[in-house]
Amino acid sequence: MTASNTRPREDPAPLSADARALLHALLAHDFPGAAELRAQVDRATATPGCSCGCGTLDLQVPSDVPTTSSGGAAPVEGTVVGPDGRPVGNVLLFVEGGALSRLDVTSSGDPLPLPSPEQVTWGRTAWAGQDTVRRPARFRRDQMR
Repeated sequence: MTASNTRPREDPAPLSADARALLHALLAHDFPGAAELRAQVDRATATPGCSCGCGTLDLQVPSDVPTTSSGGAAPVEGTVVGPDGRPVGNVLLFVEGGALSRLDVTSSGDPLPLPSPEQVTWGRTAWAGQDTVRRPARFRRDQMR
């Protein structure tokens, strides 16, 4: 790993209003564990989840919050739509240990900042079945060290 690929660890900060609104929009859908995850949002903190400039956030919640037995990718995925109405990226939520873990913002082009809920259409996560547990990139990187 070169110095240009590393970034200093930041202290967790309270979620921005935009991040909170996006999580509430995603968690407004009913799926197993959603109620517990909703209860975690107001106490969650975040650090940048990527150094590319995208809106991905690593999420942390206190250990005394209610957790869910669900894990992996939430079964709801957001498609981020650009000004021309075409898809420009996706929003995925990952859960680990029953708690919010990562809000992943992906794009097919330049890094996509955290979108507003108005830019997102929601649907079922097509690639994640009930038996699918994908670990956030942060977890995979930590395991490689």
